[in-house]
Amino acid sequence: MSAKPEPLTVADLRHRPTITVQEYAALVGVSKDTVYEAAARGELRVLRIGKRILLPTAPILVELEP
Repeated sequence: MSAKPEPLTVADLRHRPTITVQEYAALVGVSKDTVYEAAARGELRVLRIGKRILLPTAPILVELEP
């Protein structure tokens, strides 16, 4: 069993165009199911590539930065 990776920081987001649902969940402190539900309701901007769901970091940075 591998150790859990460290959560992303705002600085990490500046260097990545997208993040996974799991990474976003860890960043904001909710479960991945909560993120999937919010995406299904249209509350989050997501990119769907096949079955994969990614979150663009630009809208997240706008929300997190003052």
